[in-house]
Amino acid sequence: MPLGERLDYGQYSRKGNIVITVATRWEGTPQAIHAVEAGSRAAKPQHEEWGAKNPRLMRPVTGTGGMEVALYICDFESMEAYGRFWDQVSGSDWFVQLQKDVAEAHPQLRMADQVVMYDAIAD
Repeated sequence: MPLGERLDYGQYSRKGNIVITVATRWEGTPQAIHAVEAGSRAAKPQHEEWGAKNPRLMRPVTGTGGMEVALYICDFESMEAYGRFWDQVSGSDWFVQLQKDVAEAHPQLRMADQVVMYDAIAD
């Protein structure tokens, strides 16, 4: 796409591409990150049921963070699909419990960031 050209999300998403990726960055002690790993494994089927594609927990091999960082990543076919997913998450008992668990684990664990992204070079 030439610089300055606007992305047409509608046309892009009609090509069948997964358009949206959401990455949640967790930071904490190695023990707390291990708990994120266990929780992510348990949450994966629920997230898939709510519409997430390819949920995964990525751990750094190099770079900053090392054993104190994990990235939980899910893909969605559109912003609308992500919105439907978030509507289900935010209205669930699962989310209420997650908030309690994260608050209890603080300061050993924190959700440092969440980024919603699109692939700007997908065909």
